[in-house]
Amino acid sequence: MQYVPYGPELAGVPNVIVDGLANASTVLALSHWPRSATPEALKADTSAEIVLNYLHSPDAEALRGAAEAVSSNHFDIDGLMGLWAMLNPAEALEHAELVIAIADCGDFERWSGEHAAKAVCALHGLESMDSSPLHDGLAAIVDPLERTAYLYNETLPFVPELLRDVDSLEEYWHDEYERVATGRRLFEREGIEMKEMPELDMAVFTLPEDVHPIAVNERTQCSRVVLVMDEFRYLVRYRYESWVEYQSREFPPRIDLGPFAEFLQTFEGNPGYWKADDVASIVPVLRLQDEDEDVASSSITPGLFVKLLAQFLGENAQNESLLWSPATADMGT
Repeated sequence: MQYVPYGPELAGVPNVIVDGLANASTVLALSHWPRSATPEALKADTSAEIVLNYLHSPDAEALRGAAEAVSSNHFDIDGLMGLWAMLNPAEALEHAELVIAIADCGDFERWSGEHAAKAVCALHGLESMDSSPLHDGLAAIVDPLERTAYLYNETLPFVPELLRDVDSLEEYWHDEYERVATGRRLFEREGIEMKEMPELDMAVFTLPEDVHPIAVNERTQCSRVVLVMDEFRYLVRYRYESWVEYQSREFPPRIDLGPFAEFLQTFEGNPGYWKADDVASIVPVLRLQDEDEDVASSSITPGLFVKLLAQFLGENAQNESLLWSPATADMGT
């Protein structure tokens, strides 16, 4: 198979889509995205694991049909590992456990081992750092699909090195990995609290500052995460796992926090405005923002904030007008 960028080059070409939306010529989808039409027998938590299930399947050739092209409509780490596995099946199966761990850590921002975390941070660095060999090429690209194609073409050759010798890429993973490590160490200190509310699938963390999501998500399986930080600063976010067709466990539907943000605004005494991201966003966040869009200090005390949030979630658990679930999501197809 060969990688063909999503867009005009893929039009009319029989294809396999990894980790994204099918087009009119798609023969097979291998994706954990909502309503992707991935065969039931292949489904898994990450798209990369779905690809590995496909490679193991005795029906693989029949499922693929005439498709020789493989593509994805966006760039991310799960998509990268899945595409690489389609293009390098023998190597992918040899390193299956690590391929899945990198995809899991990259998509869901949770600890899947030191090697996987370093690989994820290295890929972030390759995409974002001025010293990256990708920097100049990315700087010249405006179109999102062109950017996606460039990133896949440039990062696919790095995957073998990520799997076999991730320390050789320390220049790109070091800084972010240190933030992950610092966050993990923070939870070993006294005064850091975590309280789970299983009936709401919610975990409340009390800590001084926001820390890397990998460090937070390692501590809980709850899909609703609340950070209560110093100076009455709050972050509420739905985890990525609740956006996809997750297989390992079920999550309650997301509840749109827009009305809750409006409610908080009515008695917020400090400058700023309460903002809730679209509930259908991959990782939507609720926070009080200042004029620079940073998290601002609220006049609402931590105990009251958590109480009001829990009350809102409990009262609206059956409110169909506010619920969002990957099982019923409109993906625009």
